Amino acid sequence: MRRDNLFWGGVLILFGVLYLLQVQHVITNVFIYFWPLILILIGSWMVANVFWRPTPAVGETFSIALREAKSVSYRFNHGAAQIQIRGGASAGKALEGASAVGMNVHSDLVGDRLEVRVETGPSMIPFIGPSGGLWQYQITNEVPINLNIEAGASTFDVDLADVSASRIVLKVGASTVNLTLPAHGVSHLDIDGGAASFNLRVPDGTAARISSVDGFTAMTVDTERFPRLDSGLYQSPNFDSAPDRTEIDIRAGMGSVNVK
Repeated sequence: MRRDNLFWGGVLILFGVLYLLQVQHVITNVFIYFWPLILILIGSWMVANVFWRPTPAVGETFSIALREAKSVSYRFNHGAAQIQIRGGASAGKALEGASAVGMNVHSDLVGDRLEVRVETGPSMIPFIGPSGGLWQYQITNEVPINLNIEAGASTFDVDLADVSASRIVLKVGASTVNLTLPAHGVSHLDIDGGAASFNLRVPDGTAARISSVDGFTAMTVDTERFPRLDSGLYQSPNFDSAPDRTEIDIRAGMGSVNVK
């Protein structure tokens, strides 16, 4: 990948220069400088990645075929990263995404259910993560899905408006999560977070029930759409009869939740 080539190319050039200086007796021991320079290079690369987001290189993608599956269960396990998940995978594909060093993708067809697992390292490390620093995934709209996301300190942008997701589970650390829930059908969102910030959007025409327990979560809920019924419980007036509805259970630490 282009970013990795730049980083490791720079490392080789720098240590080539140091070795040349040692041969010329300008410096005495190149290895004295090894770890300080490595730390400086990695730190500089991490800072540069905040401001430099090049376009992902062509060809750095992967896909998983839907095969004969009638449903798909996704499990994403990420380190610290920027992550985008959307519907709209190509016809016949269960998953399409950015490919990178440091990721493992597995899929198994169990009966008529396809189980997909994606495990990655933190994209802040120079030699791990996709070009551009953003993990991008497209999941299928063709069959019902379950979605399970586990991550450390990450930033999520998840849009499931056009996805038939019956169950969504988020287990995150000190993260920021922007999530649009499914617009059609019945779904259940289970949030287990640390000091995280959740911005949840319920599509127009979709009813919702929101409950919060434990922690010191700061809740902001659109009470015109979801009136408060009890401590920590908000619900659309037509929730029980609505064909399109979502149930949201929140267990979070010292974070914030915004539902609109």
